[in-house]
Amino acid sequence: MHELSLAQGLLEQLDELARRHHADQILRVEVAIGREAGIVTDSFVFGFNAIKKTLPSTRTTILAVTATGGRDLVLGRVEMECDDHG
Repeated sequence: MHELSLAQGLLEQLDELARRHHADQILRVEVAIGREAGIVTDSFVFGFNAIKKTLPSTRTTILAVTATGGRDLVLGRVEMECDDHG
């Protein structure tokens, strides 16, 4: 079930992105998953929603997934809420 490790990797990247931008929260994330990527979207979303609760910056993050052609998993957009220091 590589979807879980993909979700974990994405969340780790989002947490690092939040730190770099002094963000309190990652509000929304948009990803595109290629139909030929070999990723079961429901499993990826389930893993993301389970793991997101373990990181303070992603506890309430909304994940939006779009199916596309191709074989890629692409991070399209990240919305953050920044604190007063950044």
